[in-house]
Amino acid sequence: MDIRLQQKETHLHVEAVGTYDGSAARAAVVRVRDECARLGLNRVFVDARGLDATVTVADRFDLARVLAEGCTAAVRFAVLVRPEQMVTKALEDSAVNRGVPIRTTAVATEAYGFLGVEPPG
Repeated sequence: MDIRLQQKETHLHVEAVGTYDGSAARAAVVRVRDECARLGLNRVFVDARGLDATVTVADRFDLARVLAEGCTAAVRFAVLVRPEQMVTKALEDSAVNRGVPIRTTAVATEAYGFLGVEPPG
């Protein structure tokens, strides 16, 4: 799994591609949290369309737990996935229940809208 972070004017843009790896995902959450703090950003757009669709429900609950342990409610997350990856809202539901504002969607305009950011181009 490859994770790329890019600072935008209004948010941190994260791109995740390849085969999902729980350890790499947990490490990426720490990187994202640290970058948001360093850059003073409070919005994160995650483009996860490049991940394979085999992220299990257990993986999603685990990632939500990690998000909740290290991220404050001051940082909003939007996760854009392919339509076939929208089999469950386990990540979103579990993270929101733990106080992390997050939206998972297969619609780019919905993701950017949740962040209050204009879509590119």
